[in-house]
Amino acid sequence: MTVTTEETPLLAALADARSLAPPGVTFRGWRNRTDFDRMVDVFHAARAVDRAGWELTPELLEADIRGLGHRPEDTVVLAEAGDRVVGFVRVFDFGRAPDEGRQLMHSGHVDPAWRGRGIGTALLAAAHRELLRIRTVHPDPAGTTAGFHCWVFDRNVSTHRFVESKSYRKLRYVIEMARSLDSLPEIELPAGLVTRPVTEADRLPVVRALDAAMHDHRGWPAMDDRMLLEFVNHPMRGQLEVWQVAWAGDRVVGGVLGFIDESENEARSRLRGWTESIFTVRDWRNRGVASAMLARSLRYMRDRGMTEAALTVDTDSPTGAVALYERHGFRETERLTVFRQDLEPAP
Repeated sequence: MTVTTEETPLLAALADARSLAPPGVTFRGWRNRTDFDRMVDVFHAARAVDRAGWELTPELLEADIRGLGHRPEDTVVLAEAGDRVVGFVRVFDFGRAPDEGRQLMHSGHVDPAWRGRGIGTALLAAAHRELLRIRTVHPDPAGTTAGFHCWVFDRNVSTHRFVESKSYRKLRYVIEMARSLDSLPEIELPAGLVTRPVTEADRLPVVRALDAAMHDHRGWPAMDDRMLLEFVNHPMRGQLEVWQVAWAGDRVVGGVLGFIDESENEARSRLRGWTESIFTVRDWRNRGVASAMLARSLRYMRDRGMTEAALTVDTDSPTGAVALYERHGFRETERLTVFRQDLEPAP
């Protein structure tokens, strides 16, 4: 069977990038695991200038890509100067959300020593072409809105300017919040709820409950069981021993799916635990479930030797999450802007 450009991942994307290549720079797809090391080297060089507040390792980068059900050879474009990788972009389809439609996402970095030559523009062109191909191959229902999305730390002024020059607009904001693990509250679970250690058999019921609760949050896409399990088949998101889950009989009604990132703690010289994916199903809200589970998660982090906890939250959370976290002593430490370039609705 003849394979057309529309059916082949990255073929047209690489052609677009190569047509914009500055002198001495070539573009190619991902080849093997050593490329993860090279991509992380670019990330570290960029972080020194852009001041991104997070850490990345080859193992975590691979998990981030494969944990969404993607293959790096289908989703990564690398820029090379000689035998050195000087930039990269990765793309992924985050699916359709009720409020934001189709979310076609990309992320990447250019080595600061190689900026100002058009590498970022070429990589962005490749990302756009591949994401449009994906939208064509997996079309939306008629009238579905769509957009290219990227998340950028607010301290990264140069990238803000770059994406705004490419017709991206500020869509919304996500903040990182943190607090010390001194003076932790003791909050009892509402009557009728219990907690227990989470087992492998619990994984699917927990993520199904998370999914049901997150339908009320910004940008949460529709996911089937396979996608939900892939989402937590991850060295951070899948730390079952850290999860704190509330049960009403056999039903999951809320939880905090936290994690501890040892590599990030070492790189950032801190002892931080993440109290992420905090959720309560609709009919159990406003009864103190989230507060009780968050308090349990904070005590767990302290018992594991952590000295601070952090989380991320959308500033427009319709459930009042920011105010809840502030009542629990969390304060904003970082801010990211979610950028979007709007596309025409599906015909």
